[in-house]
Amino acid sequence: MKLDREMEMLLNEIPLLHHGGLLGGGGDAGADDDADLSFLIHELAAMGVVDGDDEPPAPPAADGLGFPDFVYPTKGDSLVASHPFSIANYCAHMPSLFDPVPFDAAGAADAWDIRCSPPPPSAPPAATPRARCKSARRKNGAMAASPKKCGAAAAAKPHGESLAGLRGFMYHVARDQHGCRFLQQLLDDGKREVDLIFAGVSRHAAQLMVDPFGNYLMQKLLAVCDAGQRMALVLTLTADPFVLVRISLNVHGTRAVQKLIESLRTREEISLVVDALRPGFLELIKDPNGNHVVQKCLQSFEADDNKAIFDAASVHCLDIGMQCHGCCVLQRCIARSRAEHREKLVAAIACNGFELAQDAYGNYVVQYVMDLKIPNANSSLAQQFEGKYIHLSMQKFSSNVVEKCLKVFKEADKAKIILELLAMPHLEQLLQHPYANYVIYSALQNSKGSLHSALTNAIRPHVELLRTSPYCKRIYSRALLKK
Repeated sequence: MKLDREMEMLLNEIPLLHHGGLLGGGGDAGADDDADLSFLIHELAAMGVVDGDDEPPAPPAADGLGFPDFVYPTKGDSLVASHPFSIANYCAHMPSLFDPVPFDAAGAADAWDIRCSPPPPSAPPAATPRARCKSARRKNGAMAASPKKCGAAAAAKPHGESLAGLRGFMYHVARDQHGCRFLQQLLDDGKREVDLIFAGVSRHAAQLMVDPFGNYLMQKLLAVCDAGQRMALVLTLTADPFVLVRISLNVHGTRAVQKLIESLRTREEISLVVDALRPGFLELIKDPNGNHVVQKCLQSFEADDNKAIFDAASVHCLDIGMQCHGCCVLQRCIARSRAEHREKLVAAIACNGFELAQDAYGNYVVQYVMDLKIPNANSSLAQQFEGKYIHLSMQKFSSNVVEKCLKVFKEADKAKIILELLAMPHLEQLLQHPYANYVIYSALQNSKGSLHSALTNAIRPHVELLRTSPYCKRIYSRALLKK
């Protein structure tokens, strides 16, 4: 209370000081409007006229009537500061938010980015005329800046000073479009900038990887960080296995995780990432975003490192193969697997060949396996399809599989297919069928000798039907019938 009363009293004396030119105003009529009175109070506090702000004021002594004993200055006391007011002295006491801050490299990892939430809003300024508010804003260069404007404001500073000024706001700057771009540019300047940015965002890696802008910074950071920093990020992201799975399922996070997979170098890092993704392999394979993460693992890691993926694909091959994204991953698994992993995977697909052949996506997996021309797999498929070729030929998706059988199977298996087609009592139904007519055409192309003659002899009685049916134009060919 005493401090407030004394400040109020000093403010009442200020017009007199301006009138006498004691503050160095030079007699300018508008000087009292633009003067910063808080600096004068600071000077008076330094002189001992009023108490400083660092220590709480002692309670004032009471007089005989119980009222505080205020000490009013006498007429002869001097209220003039020890030196006149100047902008240089003012700036010395009011540093900017982005002025350089000493950086302690040893404690960077522990205390660099402690404050994660935006600072509380500053108190609203006192109601003053608009011109005076603008003048005050020009003088008070250290006004509080929002975290998302820190990047743009720091761009005007040298890089070392800019990063030091972003202490406590690095996470929020990284989530801003312009701030993220600014930090990405700094990553190209050298190891010191990389270390500063890593210290500011590493503990928020999971949040930034799913952010629309922050994920780009994390991708760039993964490309330039050293082995120790990369290992620290891997440990952070794999501490909870489901964290990395959730990031991989995100439309932004999937790109960041793929970049993480590309950057891994040691078996320990690869093992940590694969183990973290293992609980969600089935969901990742079938997800439009997550399947790219699994395919990146297959592309970047060795076959032994991908053993967990091959095992999951073998167990769930039917479920995976009948899904639009899963069928692509399943084919990639076959292509990247080796030795026993490949044999196990192909055998699992062949065992479910009949169900997969009739599916919109699974038929591509079966055709891929048949093109490998693995004897055991094709024999298994031939055994499952035998006696069911007519049924498969009259379906949209499985008819493609029957055509593939006529191209890649052994001659004995091809003969079984053609004989089964010829054994149908009403061959004309197959000739006019929108899907089976393609099977008949493939049979004509891939047969020879007596078997081909038997097939053409069975088709000739239906020549008039072939001329008029819209599905028989390819079959009705003199070249084929005269072969």
